[in-house]
Amino acid sequence: MAPRKFILTSSLLATILLAKAQGPATVREYEQDFPTYAFGDPSPLPLLNNVYPYFRFDGFTDHSALRKWKVVELQNDYIRLLILPQIGGKIWAAIERPTNRPFLYYNHAVKFRDIAMRGPWTSGGLEANYGIIGHTPNCATPVDYLTRSNADGSASCFIGTLDLLSHSFWRIEIRLPKDEARFITRSFWYNTTPLEQPYYHWMNAGLKAAGNLQFIYPGDRYLGHNGEYADWPINASNGKDISWYRNNNFGGYKSYHVFGKYTDFTGAYWHDDDMGMVRYGRHDEKPGKKLWIWGLSGQGMIWEKLLTDTDGQYIELQSGRLFNQNTAVSTLTPFKHFGFQPYGTETWEESWYPVLGTKGFVTANDFGALNVLTKPGRLKLIFCPIRTFRDTIRISLNNKNIYTKAADFAPLKLFTDSITADTGHLVITIGDLKYDSDPNAGNLARPVDAPAGFRWNTAYGQYLKGVEAMDQKNYPEAETALQTALDIDSNFTPALTQYASLLYRNLYYKKALYYATRALSINTEDGPANFIYGLANEALGGTTDAKDGFDIATLDPAWRSAAYTRLAILEKDIRRARIYTEQALLANPLNIEALQLQAVYNRPDNVAILDHIDSLDPLDHFTHFERYHTAPTIRMELPGEIFLEYGIWYHNIGHDREALHVFQLAPANAEISLWISWLTGQRPDYDRLDLTRVFPYRAETAAILAHETADHWKPKYLLALIYHDRNRLEECRRLLQACGDVPDFAPFYAFRAAVCDTAIGDPKAIHDLQKAAALDSQWRYKKLLAECYLRDSQTEKALSILETWQDTHPDDYLMGSLDAKVLLLDGQYAKADHLLASLDILPAEGATSGHDLYREAKLMQAVEEIKKGHRKKALNFIAAAKQWPPNLGVGEPYKEDQDLRLETWLTECCQRSNPPVFQPKTPLETRVYTSLEAGVDPAHRI
Repeated sequence: MAPRKFILTSSLLATILLAKAQGPATVREYEQDFPTYAFGDPSPLPLLNNVYPYFRFDGFTDHSALRKWKVVELQNDYIRLLILPQIGGKIWAAIERPTNRPFLYYNHAVKFRDIAMRGPWTSGGLEANYGIIGHTPNCATPVDYLTRSNADGSASCFIGTLDLLSHSFWRIEIRLPKDEARFITRSFWYNTTPLEQPYYHWMNAGLKAAGNLQFIYPGDRYLGHNGEYADWPINASNGKDISWYRNNNFGGYKSYHVFGKYTDFTGAYWHDDDMGMVRYGRHDEKPGKKLWIWGLSGQGMIWEKLLTDTDGQYIELQSGRLFNQNTAVSTLTPFKHFGFQPYGTETWEESWYPVLGTKGFVTANDFGALNVLTKPGRLKLIFCPIRTFRDTIRISLNNKNIYTKAADFAPLKLFTDSITADTGHLVITIGDLKYDSDPNAGNLARPVDAPAGFRWNTAYGQYLKGVEAMDQKNYPEAETALQTALDIDSNFTPALTQYASLLYRNLYYKKALYYATRALSINTEDGPANFIYGLANEALGGTTDAKDGFDIATLDPAWRSAAYTRLAILEKDIRRARIYTEQALLANPLNIEALQLQAVYNRPDNVAILDHIDSLDPLDHFTHFERYHTAPTIRMELPGEIFLEYGIWYHNIGHDREALHVFQLAPANAEISLWISWLTGQRPDYDRLDLTRVFPYRAETAAILAHETADHWKPKYLLALIYHDRNRLEECRRLLQACGDVPDFAPFYAFRAAVCDTAIGDPKAIHDLQKAAALDSQWRYKKLLAECYLRDSQTEKALSILETWQDTHPDDYLMGSLDAKVLLLDGQYAKADHLLASLDILPAEGATSGHDLYREAKLMQAVEEIKKGHRKKALNFIAAAKQWPPNLGVGEPYKEDQDLRLETWLTECCQRSNPPVFQPKTPLETRVYTSLEAGVDPAHRI
């Protein structure tokens, strides 16, 4: 609201006195029991995708036990927040205190399910996602946190962690003011590397689906994940107003990225409860506005039982930094991905609050929500404020002022007024809050279609594909696209520079330098080309040329801060290095890397700098190392990564003494042990190194492993992991093959089988997986070996492994599902059917394999009965195939969304001697059709 001068009225004085009488917001920590459906069974295997270096969890259960969880509670007179730092720092519940009703979904059970990129995720509250895609790798594991009572009477909880996928730190301050009915989330996110990183951020707020829910999302269309679009809020195909939850009773899951209006808010209203909620964030900071709905058929509603015990179905209100959560296909539309600049820092904030008694609302900001109700000749205003303030309400009708009133407002105290007014163009303002009844007000002209004639087979088109793939951490695809771009035009400078950056990322420093030099030979002042030229020279020891590259890169404002940062690292003259950090901070005052360098270069007079870093990032651990030279309290899931981060950082700036000290403070960790040996000049004791879930990924660790001369399999294996992550597959394979059969570590053989022995029938793959299974009796290696046998058409051997396991682990639905699949391939349809009936499958999001196996088992038995002439039995199996047993973890879609052509045709095969011709379109249809046509006895044809 704009500041205004006003006379102190008695009503305002009373409001101010009431506000002053309120105590400060409080913060406390305690433990609370929740029924918990736990997860576990962390995988010892490296993930061979863009989620490396994280590992998966595979242990899920349908049995609960009470478990105590750490709760951080923020509370004032209006709002109570529960934050669970051990579950990703999620705001577990937001409760409006006067009526004690949640305005964010409060799940009273912690029910982990296989939803996220690493597996476990649970619904409810408000979840923050940063990195490459949702849900963030730490959404179900502990993050760092810190609580604070602030001088202004507010209370804060800071949460955050190091995201290994984008090598960035993300932090959120969750702040509850003392006298406002809202809480604020302020993000602080920074790239710690000299390379552009993937950029993804969405906040996901759970809301209950019951209560006659309306979605208040201004816009005229919505985008899909693939960049496609459709009308909003009226669905063009069925005429339904899909801004009401109940009207989404068609189709499957819904992802509506609502688009087309310049607006700062989204929200929802439960009309049966006469209550709603608002998310407010400026359009420049949060243009992305999404709704997620599980779907109202059994397909979506099955997740109610899977994710909660007592709290019913929910939807998600989401906000993002980009317009949509774009998949790879979205690259072909205007809605592309984005990169995080080297040493870049991003910060923004949002407000979240309840709305009471307004019968809905039409607009909102960070002062409150306004509803406008019109009847013939009458106009009613209902405003729900969330702060104490005084401002003027103005109403114009057809550009003529018809109402002016100064009013005092207090949190959650409704302001209502009703006036006589004709119909027409209404504009209502309360300070900065504005409602415009013109349906075209705020419409965006931004294009939603790509040019029809755009050619992707050009150098620029392939370059764009390469950039998009890098922004998604899909580096192998990026390499292919950029090579294609240069094949088309070997002098296309943007592709030369981008390819040089990718080669640098993949540790090919000489090649990176070659392509960066090529780019400079075309344009010697090109900013990004000079920057990567500097990085490549720096990596190769060419300090003078590196400085020259960074010097010229500073001419480009987009690369200035990063270039001065690298110059500060290279510079040996402390006075000059200090100048470079100052220049870096002039270009980006929030450059944390430059601030850390400045702190080191200004020792011992660096207290103010360290204080400033703490003010920006209260969870920062660098300042602890600098101040106290002791181990900090680290509450995140993988604390060793923090010690690696800062130990390697000190090493990179030439401070090996501090680096060694940081490593010596660290918890036991194989990668840290290697660094200690390297810095002390000692030979590592490889026999004592435990490599369980050790997945190195940093270039600096690759460098010390590459210099290791010991003829031991462990450094080869660790370097092979990094090379695989950097798409250096041939070198990865050579290292693994050089180890022979010496390793006594099961993950080594599983990794080698996946990377080296990929041909069908390759006896090396079977050999490696047999070795893994002999070294470790857990299910993973048996499953991998069974799958390998299956690819090699050795069905009996696969069944032997799976049946033996199933005899002693009848509740193992992962192995049981594979067993059922192999039984079907082996023609044991009835046995597969019986096995599936005994399993309780806990599915992954979108998984349908349980029902697919069930349907095949029923239909293949129907085929067998048709062959025998048993019409009634066949029809019974066909009817059963149309069912959706809940134990298989898949809910039934709407009938109109089910493809029952095969069942219909088989029914006609039972009922007619000359059934119609059938054209198989799917593998199952082909198997059923082929089996029936090849095996039916003409004498049994019905």
